[in-house]
Amino acid sequence: MTQRIYFGTDGIRGKANTIPMTTDIALKLGQAAGQVFLRGEHRHRVIIAKDTRLSGYMIEPALTAGFVSVGMDVVLVGPMPTPAVAMLTRSLRADLGVMISASHNPYYDNGIKLFDPDGMKLSDETEGAIEALMQNGNVLLASPDKLGRARRLDDAKGRYIEFVKNTFPKQLRLDGLKIVIDCAHGAAYQIAPSVLFELGGRNYTFGGEP
Repeated sequence: MTQRIYFGTDGIRGKANTIPMTTDIALKLGQAAGQVFLRGEHRHRVIIAKDTRLSGYMIEPALTAGFVSVGMDVVLVGPMPTPAVAMLTRSLRADLGVMISASHNPYYDNGIKLFDPDGMKLSDETEGAIEALMQNGNVLLASPDKLGRARRLDDAKGRYIEFVKNTFPKQLRLDGLKIVIDCAHGAAYQIAPSVLFELGGRNYTFGGEP
């Protein structure tokens, strides 16, 4: 197998705008991952979410261009928690899910994590195949009439809120509870307060702006 230089234990991570977190590498990743997951004759689809890091505005369009250039449609869902990508990938019958985030790393870092159609982390073998394509450049670009399309899914937040609420026992509510939420200005800054409010909680939210 080609030596791994991009993927680590949890996708690709690094300081934004330096290797490996550059637009050039994000573009190559979109092309390579798109080609690996172009399986079958159906219209292929990838879900892309991000957290609230400023560099997400740089990485997201580069990934989108890569996927579109190999013929994969892109569904952009904006700032969402990482588990939402797994849920939406399954729910929308997508071929691939992508989360742009470096989790707990400092704000100046960013990362890209990929999910398979079942919402699971990619195997080492699949990551190796993607990285090999990124390094050798043998990507098959789509013809002009086969290019993918990109669109935003406006109700993604609502879908995930309902999914999370459905994990809470239906006979219970949070009425009478005062709940302090520290969203840390992160990807759940809209989701967490909404879920707890709709379940009846009286929320006190900190870090609720991206």
